[in-house]
Amino acid sequence: MKLDANALLAVTTVLALTLIVTVACALGPDGVAPKYIGAAAMSVFGFLFLNRLWMISRKRKPKALIQPDQPVTLIMAMTFPLAMVLSAALPLIAPNGDYGIMIIMAGVFTGLAIQSAAAARMAARG
Repeated sequence: MKLDANALLAVTTVLALTLIVTVACALGPDGVAPKYIGAAAMSVFGFLFLNRLWMISRKRKPKALIQPDQPVTLIMAMTFPLAMVLSAALPLIAPNGDYGIMIIMAGVFTGLAIQSAAAARMAARG
């Protein structure tokens, strides 16, 4: 199975989201792990579901973030996992804070990357 750039982007954003949730659960206030794990899962699945409904209502099809004929899209798409990994350092700087909004934003980025990988795979099939 060959992974294209959009699938690799989805894998890296999932790993970055996992890193953010792990660091936030470890260094955040006590008892927030279920809330952070739930927020991450719900933001990813919520984005995928609601964006699909929006695309259907507008009669549009999702497009891949990384286009092979436009190399600059690869550089622009790298900002998602880079911003997510950099934001994982925030709990190290300011421990015991509430990192829910950071996790929700990372979940939306992850959902967008997953949708992009699915769109690229559908476009490759024909």
